[in-house]
Amino acid sequence: MTITIIKPHVILETPVAHIVDYMKLLEVAGRTCYKSEERITEGSADKFVGGIVRRGHESVIEHCTIMYRFIMSRAASHQLVRHRICGFSQESQRYCDYGDLGFQIILPPSIADTPMAAPYIEQCAQAYDMYNQLRDRGIPPEDARFVLPNASKTELMMSTNLRQWRHVIRERGLNKHAQWEIRQLMQDVLYELNNYLPVIFGDLVEELAAMKGKS
Repeated sequence: MTITIIKPHVILETPVAHIVDYMKLLEVAGRTCYKSEERITEGSADKFVGGIVRRGHESVIEHCTIMYRFIMSRAASHQLVRHRICGFSQESQRYCDYGDLGFQIILPPSIADTPMAAPYIEQCAQAYDMYNQLRDRGIPPEDARFVLPNASKTELMMSTNLRQWRHVIRERGLNKHAQWEIRQLMQDVLYELNNYLPVIFGDLVEELAAMKGKS
C-alpha cells in the first residue's frame, strides 16, 4: 500500500452568507451597551464595530463564531488544541482504519528540499506497513495507531468566536517563533477572514505585512 504526501490547508466551513451579516449583528450587540440602537443605519455597522475593535472593547465580537477545517499534521494539531476557548472535533486515529482509508502525510519544506526527503518518506511508509501488518493480525486501530508518525495527516474542525480568532491568529500566525505549519495555516485563515470582515481583521493583516516587510 502506498502513502500520499499532501500540503497543509484550511477550508472555511461557516457559510459566507452568515458571515456577511455579522457586522450588523455585532452593531446591535454593541449598541445595546450604550442604548444607542436608534443610531443604526444602513451603513453604520463598519464604523461602529471598527471603533469597538480599536478601543479594545472586544467582548462584543465574541457574539459571532466561525468554523474552519484544518488539514494538517498530527504534530501541529497538538499545538492548535491547546487554545481553550474553542470547539474542536478531530479525526480519530482510534476509530479510523487507515488500512481502508489510505495514509497521508505532511512533508516539512525543510526536509523536502534535502537528500533526507526520500528516507523520511520511506520511514513513514515502513510505519504504515507495520500498521497494516498489525491490522491484518487482528490488532484494533486504537492499538495499531501507536506506530504511526507525527507526520500523519489529520483533519480538525475548529470553531470559536471572532475575538478568539484574533488571539489565535496573533499567537500562531503573527508569531515568528510559531511552527511553520501552524503559522502558514493561520495566515491563510487571516487573509480569508479579512476578505469578509476587514474591519475586524484588517489591523492584523497590516501587522503581518509590516513583519514581512522587515524580514
